[in-house]
Amino acid sequence: MKYLKIIAILFVLAFIASCKSESAQPSVAPIPAGNKKALAHGRVNQILVIADSTLWKGPVGDSFFYYFSAPYILLPQPEPIFDVVQMSPEELAAQPLKKEFRTVVILADLNDENSNTSRMVRADLGPEKLSELQQKGKGFNVTTGQDKWATKQQLFYVNGLGEDKLKACIAANFPAIARKISERDQEVVKSTAYQGGENSTLEADVFAKFNLKIKIPKGFKQAKYDGNSNTLWLRSDEREFIGNVIIHKLPYKDKSQLTKAGIKKIRNSVTGIVTTDQPKTYMRINDVDLPLFVENKTMNDIYTVQAKGVWDIVNDFMGGPFVSNLLLNTKTNELVLVDGFVFAPGKDKRNYMQELEYVISTVGF
Repeated sequence: MKYLKIIAILFVLAFIASCKSESAQPSVAPIPAGNKKALAHGRVNQILVIADSTLWKGPVGDSFFYYFSAPYILLPQPEPIFDVVQMSPEELAAQPLKKEFRTVVILADLNDENSNTSRMVRADLGPEKLSELQQKGKGFNVTTGQDKWATKQQLFYVNGLGEDKLKACIAANFPAIARKISERDQEVVKSTAYQGGENSTLEADVFAKFNLKIKIPKGFKQAKYDGNSNTLWLRSDEREFIGNVIIHKLPYKDKSQLTKAGIKKIRNSVTGIVTTDQPKTYMRINDVDLPLFVENKTMNDIYTVQAKGVWDIVNDFMGGPFVSNLLLNTKTNELVLVDGFVFAPGKDKRNYMQELEYVISTVGF
């Protein structure tokens, strides 16, 4: 029973990548030439929600929080998918700089004639869009907008004719909205991961050893290389967390290697390269405290088995999250494991893992 909620969230998040948005075309036009606005700001995974206080404190707010602040998959301590900041139109008017958030979601019950949020939505969308909502569809919709208060700003108008319809709208459109926000955030994730540039020397070394192209951030250095197993451990400790990448190549023998048990066996067989200053230590997958989540996907036209979970160190008190990509090279009949893991005790790890996941996704043969 302890895994049921986790598995449900994993299913929803896995669905995000394949879900197509039901949103209409943007109704808020890009800024006209010569009308300069400030550049939108806000951290990655951060959402400003504009909603009436009474609406937010009731079932609609609970529904939004249930989906958008659900636990991010497979971290040692729970962290939300998104960091949600809510403000009413009145609070926003008193703090106008908050209007410049990069990602804004506007929640409106359009049946509430006294709602300041609903008035804002009606003014932004116009009578034609409102007429479509009232005469067609399910009594709810999501309309996207951009650059309302700042450049490079993304808006989602989440509308319903009554609170029940608004809750249904949140549930139906969460995967598509979350996917769009994550896609936009990738720009920030990439610029943060590669803020110092790339390590061309290590990239050339990786290509020579594994015939693998990968973009390695500047701060990474070789921690250890095991020539017998052809396993390379890269490490970066120049920031507030320790980022790690392991690369290992092996022959492809049969389909059993491309299963959950297969990738677990391969990862556990090579992460012994990671040790501490304590005797008889090595890294392993800990799928007792949290489940190992595995999915098959195509990454850069490469068949990939991806595993996400948590690791720990045998005979020491260390652990953290990891993501592994097992890549099938059909031309050479070989497998390459590219693994990223974080060590950041006492710190939130979601954003760090997103950086590493991006880094290990830049692969190619």
